[in-house]
Amino acid sequence: MSAAVQIVQLYPRELGITGDRGNVRALEVRAQRAGLAVQTTTVGIGEPMPTSPDIVVIGNGPLSAMRGVTEDLHARRDELAKAVEAGAVVLAVGAGAEMLSQGVTLLDGEVFEALGVLPFSVSRTRERRVGYVIAESSQGRLIGFEDHASEWALAEGAEAFGKVVSGSGTFAHPQGGRGETVRYRNAFASNVQGPALPLNPALTDELLRLGAERHGIEYRAGDAHASLDELAAGARAAIEKNVDGEVFTYMKV
Repeated sequence: MSAAVQIVQLYPRELGITGDRGNVRALEVRAQRAGLAVQTTTVGIGEPMPTSPDIVVIGNGPLSAMRGVTEDLHARRDELAKAVEAGAVVLAVGAGAEMLSQGVTLLDGEVFEALGVLPFSVSRTRERRVGYVIAESSQGRLIGFEDHASEWALAEGAEAFGKVVSGSGTFAHPQGGRGETVRYRNAFASNVQGPALPLNPALTDELLRLGAERHGIEYRAGDAHASLDELAAGARAAIEKNVDGEVFTYMKV
């Protein structure tokens, strides 16, 4: 196969504290088992990004890490915005998601200037939401771990990807209740950690399908993925068995 799916992980040293390399690895392994060629590039501060990435992963980190990469990330703003509008796949988790938003209001009222690439804004809160989260989505149940002190507000163009059935979630769902994970075009902004993709093979497959489609390649999971799916199913079942859909978990900060 001549074309390779180009995966980029931005700032793995600074924004990679919640298993974000695991998300990249899940994409790599499932793509390879489907017979796709994959090329993964890690991009740090000051390093060039491939000109036409198919999938970009931006992970999580503390506010200090956000401040540490902000100058470099803002220098990439037009490049990232162009990629999103052109249909590149983005998975942004936690701080990485917040940095692509319309802005982050901190507890002291300071507004952290984000890139404005994705249509939602963020307010940090004194209530830290910690625990397993389960949300119904177009790709089945989205399952993982949430650990954040933020409330997101959706803007025009934002799709509420998941509706929470257990846990706290990240924003008020437009149809009532709580929502988790924002979708805009092929970009997904989420507070589902863990990492999320090994636990959610259906979502991983959707990201790969969208990324491969950019090369006119069909991605399809098959028998080679069965062992991965079995492991994910066991972990998902254990989480679902041990959560209570009526309980939100908070920690005051």
